Amino acid sequence: MKKNGMLAMAALMILTGCGGGGGGPSAPSTPNTPTTPVTPAPTVTLTLSQSKVSLGKSSTITWSSTNSTSCTASGAWSGVQAISGSAPQTPTASGANTYTLTCTGAGGTANQSVALTVPIPVQKSSYLNAKNINIPAEAIPTGIGFVSSEYITSGVAYGDFFQDGTVAMVAVSSILNGTNGFGSTTPGRVYFFHADGKGGWIDQTTKLVSSQTGCLSPRKLLVADFNGDGIPDVFISCHGIDGNIPPGFTAGDHPRVLLSQANGTYTNTALSINCYCHGAAAADVNGNGYADVVVVDPLVHGAPFYLVNNKDGTFTPDYTRMPPATAATFNQCDPACGLGIFSVELIDFNGTGKFDLWFGGVDNGKNQTFAASIFKNPGNNNWTNATRVTLPSATGAAVADTLPLDIIFTNGNIYMLRVSSDYNEESIQKINYATLVSSTLYMHSGPYPNANGSSGFAWMLPYQGNIISLDPEYGVSIPQ
Repeated sequence: MKKNGMLAMAALMILTGCGGGGGGPSAPSTPNTPTTPVTPAPTVTLTLSQSKVSLGKSSTITWSSTNSTSCTASGAWSGVQAISGSAPQTPTASGANTYTLTCTGAGGTANQSVALTVPIPVQKSSYLNAKNINIPAEAIPTGIGFVSSEYITSGVAYGDFFQDGTVAMVAVSSILNGTNGFGSTTPGRVYFFHADGKGGWIDQTTKLVSSQTGCLSPRKLLVADFNGDGIPDVFISCHGIDGNIPPGFTAGDHPRVLLSQANGTYTNTALSINCYCHGAAAADVNGNGYADVVVVDPLVHGAPFYLVNNKDGTFTPDYTRMPPATAATFNQCDPACGLGIFSVELIDFNGTGKFDLWFGGVDNGKNQTFAASIFKNPGNNNWTNATRVTLPSATGAAVADTLPLDIIFTNGNIYMLRVSSDYNEESIQKINYATLVSSTLYMHSGPYPNANGSSGFAWMLPYQGNIISLDPEYGVSIPQ
């Protein structure tokens, strides 16, 4: 019995160790770990009702945020904002205005930004569009590498052609293949350049215009609104072959118009009129939203004339609005000096809201018939009987046979850029408009060292209290 009892005890222990009967001890229990709740991060949603507006117009900004307790605006707007809302935004400056909203909550911080583009507005005259662009001298690409002997000189202007709030450049080149010194018998080409943000330019012509056909001797480009859509257009003033006209060619050339289209491109059209258009000026003289043009032509027409805008970017010539005293042809002087009117601007000298005419003709110090003059607008935009103010001749070492090429009117003073008849000397004359007291601020003879042998620049700009050359290669900057 004792032996059998021990065997039974052993069998019972074996069964228990093998789990027999399912009755083993329970596994040790793991205590529960409390879960820390995750605080959600804020979110920000920011939208604009319009991504592009004209200066002075509004776009509504709408925003919302989740998981936040406060929001703050920065960039083009500022201040503490509600967690959600909407508000009209009226930009006060052109460019890409960035609106940023930053929202904070227990879960952190989040932000979002949107950009509102405000194109640079087109002003009422080509003079204002040229002189009030508020930029330093821009690097005009005077030597184009695309085609040999293709250059950009005076045929250049600026405006917001890409409608992105930045200053862009339009230019028309000359192809110097003439045999008479600086003549050309092949039309140049139209170019549009966009700023690269580093002080240089990127050729983006194909984005804006399909036809690059230019003209012979592009003398001056006018930026104005010719079709009333608020976008800058371009009038290309050309005077044709400069010098002796070869057989088979005629004097003058046809002006061209680059007209903005609804799809953001430009048409390139030649006007039917032929002229020796050495200068031109554009302005919305009657406030109807369409700029008219005054052209000076001392050779083909022999006098300045007016181009009435047909409210679609086309023009009808009007030969009845100009002062009789401005009519002249080359044969009224010896061929070397060619008395006549070569330069023109439309400027409101008297602050009346009416555009006066400034004409610049060759001044030989003796015959003042065609010297630089202002014809005051009588109020009807017809200068036939306008009061004339003859501006004084230049003073200094060499004043004979000088031609005013450009003018700036600022702070009651007139600044005229003059070039000698042999194109070897250049000066800037200052005239007090009220007293007509004159002085010479600047004179230069011979080529400029950094301007590829050129002895004169075509255009000036007022900039930070100075008068500067538009092309920085000339390096001219003088206090006003």
